[in-house]
Amino acid sequence: MYIDSHCHINSPELRLDARGVISRAHSAGVGKMLIVGCDYEDSCEAAALAENFSQFGLYASVGVHPHEAERNSKILNYFGRLVKHERVVAVGEIGLDYHYDNSPREIQREVFEAQLNFAHEQGLPVVLHIRDAMKDAMDILKHYRGMRMLFHCYSGGLEYLDSVLDLEGMCAFGGALTWPGKSTEKLRETLRRIPLDNVLFETDSPYMTPVPFRGKVNEPAYVRYVYEAAALELGMDVRELEGRIESNAERFFAWGGV
Repeated sequence: MYIDSHCHINSPELRLDARGVISRAHSAGVGKMLIVGCDYEDSCEAAALAENFSQFGLYASVGVHPHEAERNSKILNYFGRLVKHERVVAVGEIGLDYHYDNSPREIQREVFEAQLNFAHEQGLPVVLHIRDAMKDAMDILKHYRGMRMLFHCYSGGLEYLDSVLDLEGMCAFGGALTWPGKSTEKLRETLRRIPLDNVLFETDSPYMTPVPFRGKVNEPAYVRYVYEAAALELGMDVRELEGRIESNAERFFAWGGV
């Protein structure tokens, strides 16, 4: 089966056709999908979708995205009940985003650390959003060694790969892996260098649409194109790669018994 380790079926672009999106993913061989929360309301919707469509292998992560850090800095205590939901398997997406700076950086760091502490208390892994902020993020994350960490849409390149691996972090690769050109060569080089045990794949749908649908709305059914691009890059059979990624996802999310 394919695994989509990061999707936003709870987004405005996808939620109105959630049933269709999920059905198409199931028909395409996607056996498990993680719906990701970006603020409290978004996280509640992710958990509800995961419950309502549990038969299709949907799970949820809940958290406050760095874009929403300033607006949501005072409501983290509300997540305590939400993480008890049986389909919630991670805290995320959380982290730092210095590319857009939609929240002040100091507040981003405070909310990030608060959520890392919360995840540690709950015994849950974290789904990380780190953009143009790897140095600050790694300075924080080194204090959480032993926590299961997934670097969503990993963009640290070879420069930070050793540090990520030192933390036993996982890296998720998405649609950009299918994009041709020099701008994505570093990403493909990173995939070739990283141990396969530290790899997951994602769509980040409705964003980051892979070839051959680039320019259109992304959805979990398209994760197969990421697998195919990765298999070609690694010189592997796609079916063998599926099995390895499925094992990685089970080890990281521990969702087999849920």
